[in-house]
Amino acid sequence: MSVLSRRGVFLAALLGAGGAVGCTTGPDERRPEPEVPAVNGLSTPTAPPMPPYLQSFFGDELIMRRRGAFGLDDVTVELPEAGCAWKHSRVRYPKGSASQLSVEQDGAPSGGAQVYLQFRDGPADDLYLSYRVRFQDGFQFARGGKLPGFFGGTHVAGGNTPDGTNGFSTRYMWRAGGKGQVYAYLPRSKDYGTTLGLGSWKFVPGRWVAIQQRVRLNSPQLGDGSVTVWVDGSEVFHQDGLFYRSTPALRIEGVFFSTFFGGDDLSWASPVDQYADFATFVVSDRFIQAGPAGSC
Repeated sequence: MSVLSRRGVFLAALLGAGGAVGCTTGPDERRPEPEVPAVNGLSTPTAPPMPPYLQSFFGDELIMRRRGAFGLDDVTVELPEAGCAWKHSRVRYPKGSASQLSVEQDGAPSGGAQVYLQFRDGPADDLYLSYRVRFQDGFQFARGGKLPGFFGGTHVAGGNTPDGTNGFSTRYMWRAGGKGQVYAYLPRSKDYGTTLGLGSWKFVPGRWVAIQQRVRLNSPQLGDGSVTVWVDGSEVFHQDGLFYRSTPALRIEGVFFSTFFGGDDLSWASPVDQYADFATFVVSDRFIQAGPAGSC
């Protein structure tokens, strides 16, 4: 990852270029993870260092939080296709794979990948995240799965509901038929994450789409936060009145690169071997012009 400015952050290795609003809960991927003490706002790693090629892949401007990571050895970087300006990362979802909980409890094959990527130059309260995603031709969405978003703190997934001081996240999900949504872990979530904007946009297999979210955290103790989503530059969803935090110490710490089928049981599993591609990850303090996909 290279930094153009504090609020123009690119994940270089991934770049390769150098409906109605719902407020219902949904299933998630694994059992709650234990708290990890923070040092200077960054979580203490508890696993061996990542392989050097992965550090190079994600870049020096991101700190990889090794707790909670999986599947990275199976992520590949593909060269640009004809007429395309960027490399992309490919994440595979083997037949029968779902969440890591399914791996542990049901013996399912591991699929997808996950890592917490923290900003080296510190957190923020209002940021945009843009990236491109392409599901392979004929992709079978089944019940649904996760896609990357922002996070802060440690209570961000796995049924580990935050209390306003210890975490939040704003991943996306794809759902049956390719319907999109924001899947947010918030203090007012119940059991798992909160569904926002289900069906406000739709993913089409075989086609690159640039998806962008803006997360504006609330003033502590006030429910004045928001999330906005754009698809290929057009706004498709906006939600005001969100409560992310009760303390100013909780901020946007980084990108939650998280993608897999699920869901917390095998009813969410991928029906066949398949994959999705990711590219052009950008974080900024202003709207990001992704540009056309061209012939990619």
